Amino acid sequence: MANTDNHVIIVGAGATGLLIAQGLKKAGIRATVYERYTREEYEERSGDWTVALHWSIPYIEACLPPELFAKLKSAETNRWEEHDPHVANNIPLVNGRTGEIMAKMPMPSARRVVRGKLRDLLKTEIDIQYGSTLTDIQIDHPETKNSVTALFNGGDVVAKGNMLIGADGARSPTRSFLVDQDTGKLDTAKVMILNAFPKFTREQALFIRQKSHPIALLSPHPYQKTLLFATMVDVVDPEKPETWVFQFSLSIYTDEVPPTDEKERRHLFKAYLSTYCEPYRSVSQWLVDDIKVSGDKFHYWGNITPWNNHGGKISIAGDAAHPMLPFRAQGLNNAMEDAKLYVDAIKTFVYDGKDLKSCIDDYDKSSYSRGKLDINLSVDQMHAYGDWDAVMNGPLLRGGGYGKSH
Repeated sequence: MANTDNHVIIVGAGATGLLIAQGLKKAGIRATVYERYTREEYEERSGDWTVALHWSIPYIEACLPPELFAKLKSAETNRWEEHDPHVANNIPLVNGRTGEIMAKMPMPSARRVVRGKLRDLLKTEIDIQYGSTLTDIQIDHPETKNSVTALFNGGDVVAKGNMLIGADGARSPTRSFLVDQDTGKLDTAKVMILNAFPKFTREQALFIRQKSHPIALLSPHPYQKTLLFATMVDVVDPEKPETWVFQFSLSIYTDEVPPTDEKERRHLFKAYLSTYCEPYRSVSQWLVDDIKVSGDKFHYWGNITPWNNHGGKISIAGDAAHPMLPFRAQGLNNAMEDAKLYVDAIKTFVYDGKDLKSCIDDYDKSSYSRGKLDINLSVDQMHAYGDWDAVMNGPLLRGGGYGKSH
């Protein structure tokens, strides 16, 4: 007998939480999304960040109504054209000094999507409560109707539901209720990241574009411990190259943190790029002073451990469950699989009458095991990119590309 009087509390309005909300809505199960940022902050934070979408596309399709899935193209970095799959589905690894293509790494069904645009698509007709920071989770007696109570903003906002799923990012507050502080601590990668999202003149943009790849291009450098990641962020107007937005992300293999002064970051960024092949040598010269160069460090859950789901009432998904490094482009794809499998678990509980703990235990095992594997492989790939002698023996080339890990 179906138990349809259920409410799922979703913490986090990123792509993972929103896809869970869409899947539950499609299944006729009530859900509410709580997002810590205000609506204004949420909109401002979308930015130009892009993510790789490939083997997880069927999971997205399963969770979305057909009319919404049909709009997925609108979230891509270049929504105006269909890429040649023989080109797009093979990501080039390029000698950063000479420009020689060292290898082509298969990425099945490759797409590059803008994180903010994907998020905006997935939040269509979803109930989102903005400005709600999770501060406590209380589990009521199992026999009570609403067995999970989430407190936001110190208790100013109270949400009652039957289940709670945390899709609240790498530094997930939800995860802190499921594992102890030491266990949930993130490791810092020995890489400094410098990012720029520039536009160029028409002639410059066309020059860069003709030497680029429609999805992404990776260039380790033989004489310096750096890796350059280059991609198109947004083809705003295909007839106006001066409106195109590019991304250049430079990984510098060091324990150091990025300079706090932006002029120093820009100087460092341009100095490293100046030793690269074209078009990146020219990019280093064309990068004007009003282009922001941001700095960051990557973090990952190296000590990932199975979490306590409290009888199936609380779990985590996406970066909350398995924050990993981006060097194998698996983060979003694992998150989308999490979303689909969590929705399936809740549907099995609601409509098939299976025990909630058993349903969520199965989901957790999948999320944990996939996450652990890809966290470890992403760390291995990071080290391979930073060692010229090992670059051709990293997991991406050794394992046949960007397909789903096994």
